[in-house]
Amino acid sequence: MITKMFLAFLTTLFTGITLQTPKSALVTAGLTGMLGWTVYNILIKLNFSTLFASVSGAIVIGGVAELMSRIQKQPVTVYIVSGIIPLVPGITSYDSMLHFINSRYIEGISMAFRAFLIAAYLATGLALVPITVRFIRRRFGRLR
Repeated sequence: MITKMFLAFLTTLFTGITLQTPKSALVTAGLTGMLGWTVYNILIKLNFSTLFASVSGAIVIGGVAELMSRIQKQPVTVYIVSGIIPLVPGITSYDSMLHFINSRYIEGISMAFRAFLIAAYLATGLALVPITVRFIRRRFGRLR
C-alpha cells in the first residue's frame, strides 16, 4: 500500500510538472492526489462501491485543495487538476474502447457508461467542497 501511495504521489507530482504547476505548490499538489487516492483505495478494500469511493476521494481532494490554496495563496485548480488524475477512470475507458473494437458492443456501452458515471461522481465530489464552504461562510460568516 505504501508503494502505491508513493506512486500516486509521483503520478500527481509529474502531472503537476507537465501542467506547469508553480514549484512552491508541487509537493502539496502531489500530497493532495496521494490523499485522495488513499481514501479511494481504503474504501475499495473495505468493499464500498467504486462510485462511493470515487466521490469520497474527490471530496478529500477538493477539501485539501481548498485548504492548501488558502495556505499557499495559489488557485484551487493548481491542486485539483493534478490531484484528480489518480482517480480518473482511464482503464475503464480503455476497456470500453477495446470492447467496441472487438465488436462486443453491449460490454463496450456498459464500460463507457461506467466510466461516465465515475467521472460524474468525481466532478460532484469536487463541486461539493466549494459549495459547502460558500454555504458555511454565508450562513455563519468568516470562521476565525
